[in-house]
Amino acid sequence: LLPGAFVRRAVTQRLKDAQNTLALLTTFQEADLTGSLAFRDKYKDAFKKAHGVDLGLLSIILKACASGIKDFPAVNGVIDDAAGEIVYRDFVDISVPIPSPRGPVSCVVRNVESKSITELESCLAGLMQRARSDQLSPEDMSGATFGIADTGSVGGMLGTNFINPPASATLGTNGITKRAAVVDGKVVARPMMFLSLTYDHRLIDGREAATFLGGVRDKLEDPSRLLLEV
Repeated sequence: LLPGAFVRRAVTQRLKDAQNTLALLTTFQEADLTGSLAFRDKYKDAFKKAHGVDLGLLSIILKACASGIKDFPAVNGVIDDAAGEIVYRDFVDISVPIPSPRGPVSCVVRNVESKSITELESCLAGLMQRARSDQLSPEDMSGATFGIADTGSVGGMLGTNFINPPASATLGTNGITKRAAVVDGKVVARPMMFLSLTYDHRLIDGREAATFLGGVRDKLEDPSRLLLEV
């Protein structure tokens, strides 16, 4: 067997079990990232100097998701099939893709709802360091209440995602490319990214999913919304 074959087999079985149990549905949005990219580029040097970590887009995406979950708690909930209950969680633990020598691994950022951008970047830096040195623990990779999957780093443009229980929804981020957009009545080139939300339709209805994803888009297009909580 190839190295890691047993891990791959376990992951494959878990994903197949989820596919057989969950009612998977996906909705899509398109975000103009001009605002987020300008925010990052404006403050990245000062941020690095002040906090010793890089300022990236992932922390902004994490905060946008956690903010949206406040308004749509079902996105962060789960159906307990054994008990026949719906569990709404008051904490937001989000899985994110982290690069490692063995390829990307899904690691969990805990309590995103209560962390600042600085704390999130420090947490992400710590996960990346542990991944590089092969020191990730099972706790680092399990128990997410929501997921983020990224195909943009390998050139992905649009796609659906799997859900890794006990999460009930996964946000898909994709490549940022210059595309035509209408701004103030004029056609201009803007850095655009397609977003997707794959969710368990047994728990989350289409209106909730589409409105949640639209809110994430709005916060990515104007990150100042995160400060004002609007």
